Amino acid sequence: MKIRRSLSSGFSRSLKSWKGVLLGWLFSLMLVSLLVVPFRGALRSAFGSSMITEKLAGGFDLETFMDFGPAFRTIFASLTSGLLFVLLISFILNAFLTGGLFNSLKKGEEKFSYAEFFSSASKNFWSYLLISLAVSFVIVFVSASIIGITTIIVSGSGTISENSRFFFLLASFVTVMLLLPVFLLVADYARARKVSDEKISGLNAIGYGFSRTFSRFWTSYPMMLILIFCQLVFGAFVVYLVPVWRPVTSEGVMLLFLVSQVQVFIRFFLKTWRYGSVTALMES
Repeated sequence: MKIRRSLSSGFSRSLKSWKGVLLGWLFSLMLVSLLVVPFRGALRSAFGSSMITEKLAGGFDLETFMDFGPAFRTIFASLTSGLLFVLLISFILNAFLTGGLFNSLKKGEEKFSYAEFFSSASKNFWSYLLISLAVSFVIVFVSASIIGITTIIVSGSGTISENSRFFFLLASFVTVMLLLPVFLLVADYARARKVSDEKISGLNAIGYGFSRTFSRFWTSYPMMLILIFCQLVFGAFVVYLVPVWRPVTSEGVMLLFLVSQVQVFIRFFLKTWRYGSVTALMES
């Protein structure tokens, strides 16, 4: 019953905070543009007036790009450095915007306010950045430890069959996937707590996140699994749709762009639904 109420409350809170979701989508579009626009210019310069775009209409062809010669290395280096820069800015920007989103999702926020959104995002930025860094570090450390230790043990044993090796590696991967919702709960509970109590520090909020996650584990964990499942289903739909859609006209390309942006907006909304549901469960 608590799970259903929290999911329902989180969904309604997310609907009322659609302007915050829109801000997340807008900043995401700006970040992607920082990478796509220079890359597009580099491709235009490399393609020239050739008929290369007709070859790409049937799908991605790596040999097409390898034919660029020295230009390929330049394009690849530019794309790599640009991608790293965008990922770094995205991580920092996410910590900023999440502070505003959690504030708009808490109890008592009946009407979305841009002023309150950016004020909360600014006040909670360093704490939210600390929470994101700490939880990300724990996820990477635990994942690398589980998969790494399993790989070392399996590789060092000469008596284990190939099927058994595959089973142990698969089991380690599944274990990491089952632990991931726990860390997401810790991060979300910590953020929700920080917004509800501005005096608490980022470290204390993380401690609260761990405490709240395990004290309400049998309610929180299934709810998080439901939310992740919804995101995975939508993600699978996107992965299926984009490769099979190959527009060959300018109108088709524009329509594909619009559809892709709607998909990004829905993805942000699903994440906001997760934030709202965890916040509702914390306040119950």
